[in-house]
Amino acid sequence: MRILHTGWGFRPWRTGGLIAYAEDLMQAQAETGHCVGYFCAGRQYPLLRRPRLHRWSRSEVRVFEVLNSPIHVALDMGTSDPLQELDEPHTERLFRQVLAEFRPDLLHLQELFGLPSSLIDIAHEAHVPVIMTLQDYLPLCPTLKLFDTEERVCLRRDPGEQCSLCCAAAPTDSKDLLRPTLGVHLVNLGRRMPRSRDAAWRAFHLASKRAPHRRSPKGSPVQDRTVPPMVEAAPPRAPAAAYQRRRDENVERLSRADLLLAMSHRVREIYSQLGVHPKRLRTLHLTVEHLASLRPRSFDGPPRPLRFATLNGAASVQKGGALILEAVRRLDAAGLGDDYTLAVHGLVEERFATELERSPAVSVEGPYDAGALDELLEGVDVGIVPSVWEEAYAYVGVEFLAKGIPVIGNARGGITDYIQPGETGWLNEDSSGRGLAQLMAAAIRRPEDVCRLHGRIVARRDELIKTLDHHVCELEDIYRGVVADRG
Repeated sequence: MRILHTGWGFRPWRTGGLIAYAEDLMQAQAETGHCVGYFCAGRQYPLLRRPRLHRWSRSEVRVFEVLNSPIHVALDMGTSDPLQELDEPHTERLFRQVLAEFRPDLLHLQELFGLPSSLIDIAHEAHVPVIMTLQDYLPLCPTLKLFDTEERVCLRRDPGEQCSLCCAAAPTDSKDLLRPTLGVHLVNLGRRMPRSRDAAWRAFHLASKRAPHRRSPKGSPVQDRTVPPMVEAAPPRAPAAAYQRRRDENVERLSRADLLLAMSHRVREIYSQLGVHPKRLRTLHLTVEHLASLRPRSFDGPPRPLRFATLNGAASVQKGGALILEAVRRLDAAGLGDDYTLAVHGLVEERFATELERSPAVSVEGPYDAGALDELLEGVDVGIVPSVWEEAYAYVGVEFLAKGIPVIGNARGGITDYIQPGETGWLNEDSSGRGLAQLMAAAIRRPEDVCRLHGRIVARRDELIKTLDHHVCELEDIYRGVVADRG
């Protein structure tokens, strides 16, 4: 089968669970004999005046990269031009070229960052069936997370006014993407000329510090799922009616797709609640390749002190930074500071890091590499997933389970699909810092419960952790069914 995927960027230019899933899937499909292509918005160059198509290959996957996409990608900061995310003529022209050249049997949309949603209609005009994986809320929400400026979950049916407020600080250019583009070229130079590697990295870091930036950590590739502190309201960049039109047209287009694969039951529920035709929606849990490399750790007995950890849980308010901080305050006030430790891995928002570092029970560890995750989690007894937005799934929770570690998570989004109270962990029903502290305190006082849950997780590991090979077979059956229905 000839399968054309769409998305945004590639590793190492971009990091995060979404691109890891897309690239792992494409590579696995190519290895099983499918002809796989990838149409993506990607790098930005300072001297390139018009968007153009760059063709290259990664292993067996053919890549069609739109350089200097006119659609500005700012992740959680939203968009200053919502109508451009609906229809963009340069990208549409290049997409039609790729359809004619690659001749796909099926189009699989992984995401629409940097791409207009009109690709759905263009594919249908070319009689190509369309499947889309729903891994966040971008078609419904320009800031991804359905989380508003009041730090509340936003399930408005008419969100135009609120969207204009949430996107008030959205950039009007793509300057932030120049730096990771430079970084990729310097890394490649270092690989081809090992003696120049250190000099290349020094130049990259120096350029990163001098370049204007709003989002990515200095010297880093584009990071997924990172949010700056809430900013003061600024004048709207586009009228509320434009944001409302963005929502309405995207809902209509999604309802015309052949199939929408929601990565959790809650994602499916939310898209249906906000207007997408329920008959187009199906739940399918996704997976990533590195889960297979995580081996369950062993428990010799009830651990004391109990060692908690979170992965990116303090990166932002949305990710749960405020909850983590409140829970630490409550545990320390209750006199439990000597009975537990908390390792905070990943990005940490500065306002949380400063106070967390004052607690003797907390260690702020900073960014980590997925390749080191197996060793990193050896010293963890309980994982914490404190997201307060409707997290689409949160691979970090599944990573804990793959290691045999029970999880405390908020009863939000896809987290509830794999945290089963009494079996795999504990659910924080009110998603509050007080609730998190209570669950942590209960585990500290009864560490034998941690050992018991560990045993149940390990016994059910094959059921809880989906392999990539199994997922590829699932999708192949889905693809063939969609193509057959289209005739």
